[in-house]
Amino acid sequence: MEKIVGIICEYNPFHKGHKLQIDKIRLEHSDATIVAIMSGNVVQRGELALIDKYKRAEIALQCGADLVLELPYPYSGSTAELFAEAGVEIAHKIGCTHLYFGTEKSTISELEAISDTLLNNQNQDKIKGIMRTEGIGYIQARDSYFSSMGISLPKGSNDMLALEYVKAIKGKKYDIEYCTIKRQGADYNDTELAEIMSASAIRKFFNQNGQFYSIPNETIEIYEDIRRGKEVIDQAAAEEFLFRYCLMTERARLSGAFDSCDEIGALIKEKALASINGCEFFEGLSSKSYTTSRIKRAILYSLFDVKHFNRTPTFSILLGANKRGRDVLNHIGEGFTILTKLVDSKKLNKDERDLFDITLRVDTLHMSFIKKGIAPSSAYDKKPIIR
Repeated sequence: MEKIVGIICEYNPFHKGHKLQIDKIRLEHSDATIVAIMSGNVVQRGELALIDKYKRAEIALQCGADLVLELPYPYSGSTAELFAEAGVEIAHKIGCTHLYFGTEKSTISELEAISDTLLNNQNQDKIKGIMRTEGIGYIQARDSYFSSMGISLPKGSNDMLALEYVKAIKGKKYDIEYCTIKRQGADYNDTELAEIMSASAIRKFFNQNGQFYSIPNETIEIYEDIRRGKEVIDQAAAEEFLFRYCLMTERARLSGAFDSCDEIGALIKEKALASINGCEFFEGLSSKSYTTSRIKRAILYSLFDVKHFNRTPTFSILLGANKRGRDVLNHIGEGFTILTKLVDSKKLNKDERDLFDITLRVDTLHMSFIKKGIAPSSAYDKKPIIR
């Protein structure tokens, strides 16, 4: 049986830690096809990606991936659970035999045990009961319930996503072997200089001095072209736009977006009215009850008028491939569509088309913030990177 190894990722941006992961997979499965299921131009934190998705796909191919498929919005900008479920679903639909993901501390056995507990319907009912009784969100209620049982849940960002990958595979009973790779170098949220840095740190230092750190040698030329060509988004301009959107938008629309609520809508509106610019608005966007990422995701859901969507993605967008990767595309069965060009969207049904249209709107907005100064309509002309 042909081995197809999936990696659910963001590559925002691609760095040395990501290269080590691909190298380890290639060492363990020399004959496998490596597929990166990568966030598009919105990432899981509820932010616009620093670099365009096609350029990130080019870098991934340069560093050993064979196929790069998009995890489209709104899945890419959702909770860890929905992000993982959608990524696993795409991995299953394209025939992945393995899924590799990073962890900080958790082992497979620990992740499996916690997943089994979460998949138990009785436990889910008790968690929902805590939500209703205490008026708190799912994550807080889940953590409270597990704490009462003497079970410690993963706290690291990679471990939390790893748990969701395992839970999604076990819950769907998919025949995908999951494998962990211990994270090397800085932690996910560490923002200090190091040989192997987090993506957060790389973005921080780039925004400070315009230099990319901790990037693989194979990518130096590509990143230099990106830097010189100003092919990155203007983060300050994006924040200013979103701040003014929140300032001018009715609280009801902010509250009525997917995974939002009256309290989140009120918080966003209050912070917008009290801030003098986008920087101050986003620096103060925090709450004891809700994570900053959830609040940011709610803003984007509101902006793109996302109120609900099917939890199961039925299409993806081809971002890049070599010959080995293209061979995988030839064996995808019915019920899942890979879009390679704009006209392919005619194959989609109405609900799928609505989601695809949101993806196009995301891409044009993202293009409008690229420092190079490119017409947003050029997002329609983007083509997969073929090698």
